[in-house]
Amino acid sequence: MLKEAKKEEFDLSKEKKEALRKVKILRESYDCSNCSDCSYCSDCSYCYDCSDCYDCSYCSNCSYCYDCSDCSYCYDCSDCYDCSYCYNCSDCSYCSDCSYRSDKKYMIKNVQFTKEEYEAWKKNLI
Repeated sequence: MLKEAKKEEFDLSKEKKEALRKVKILRESYDCSNCSDCSYCSDCSYCYDCSDCYDCSYCSNCSYCYDCSDCSYCYDCSDCYDCSYCYNCSDCSYCSDCSYRSDKKYMIKNVQFTKEEYEAWKKNLI
């Protein structure tokens, strides 16, 4: 009887389980708002699963980025907007799978495209 009582005590209700799933895990992160699963970040907002980022917003799965927005899977980038899978880029916008680029727009794999070509490529991904 005692074992049954203890088991019931530790059974979590659906509400509690859902609340635990929504817990925001921020490891050693400071002044971040509405971020989840981030570690060693500072002054970020609405980021997910980022690490060692500073002053980023709406980023996901980024590391060592500074002042980036709407980026995903970027590493060591700064001042980038709407970039994905970029490495060591700076002041770039609308780039994908690029590395060592600076002040570029509409690039894919370090190749320059027009705005229309880039948007058509991106539309085909979705």
